[in-house]
Amino acid sequence: MSHERGEAGGAWLAVRLFAGPAARLTAAVAAGVLAVALLAGAVRVLPLLLAPGVPLRLAPVLARGVAAVALEAALFVAPPIGWTLAAARLVERGEARALFAAGVSPRGIVMRGWPAAIIVLAAAGLAAGLWGREARAPGRAVRDLLAEARAACAAAAPPATAEVPLLGISWVCLPGDAPRAIGPVRATIGAAGGAFAATAITVSDDLASLDAADLAIVLPAVAERGEARLHASKASIRGLSPIGRASNLSALARVLVLSFSAAAIAFVGATVALRRAVHGRVAAAAIGASGPTAALLVFSALERSPSCSLAYAAVPAAGLLALAAAAALARPGLARS
Repeated sequence: MSHERGEAGGAWLAVRLFAGPAARLTAAVAAGVLAVALLAGAVRVLPLLLAPGVPLRLAPVLARGVAAVALEAALFVAPPIGWTLAAARLVERGEARALFAAGVSPRGIVMRGWPAAIIVLAAAGLAAGLWGREARAPGRAVRDLLAEARAACAAAAPPATAEVPLLGISWVCLPGDAPRAIGPVRATIGAAGGAFAATAITVSDDLASLDAADLAIVLPAVAERGEARLHASKASIRGLSPIGRASNLSALARVLVLSFSAAAIAFVGATVALRRAVHGRVAAAAIGASGPTAALLVFSALERSPSCSLAYAAVPAAGLLALAAAAALARPGLARS
């Protein structure tokens, strides 16, 4: 009876000593990673906004993507680091030995952190879902950029222009005329390039096609041929080479892959830290960071080219292998296995 009471007391103590600190450390690490990621994103976006002719009202559209990517990365990287740090803290304070003596195994201690696990899954899933919708359909952000730039041009006193960053398109507003999008025509066989103008442009979600209204295309003279001019009240162009790739995963699949990977790497990282009695914040942080870093590298590689959904099983696998390798290099202490 006393042994059972000791195990029950140890289990309750494990919840108090591990779950709370793991959640707090995860939040702190997430805040730090988010701040760094937002700063890095701002460094990339600010030159676009400060370019001549780019209206400031495009800032929310550009910031939306930066914030979503930063949040996704922060909430994926933070749980494994936070949980591993919480486990190392138990070892340093001697609380891990006390829990082992009460009959609670390293895996049992981490399992008692289920409240923190729920937070991990919810946070990582939310962040992945927010960016997953945009990543699956990058044309949404492009449409928003075009719409905001057109509105800025129309609101200015004519004549006025509004540049659309990343697209090489400008809205031109002349007195008594509707705003027109003007941009270069991609070089084609037998033509050195030209220009187009349209009163409206709509791109598809995957950026592989577009619809234009009142489209005019001018191609320069080639050899002995004269200048070519084309006009259409409505035009649909298909088979374009997109300026960016859509994600291979749906928003739901992205949520499942990233949230499961983050939770699995966090669980294994904390368990390994307890089993090997990892000492020191630096060692614990290095072990905790190795898994999500490797997982993100594999995830990024899969996203750069067409990949089937099953290939994304390599994401958690790569994270766990990297974590195991980092743990093997760590100097072990004395812990109950």
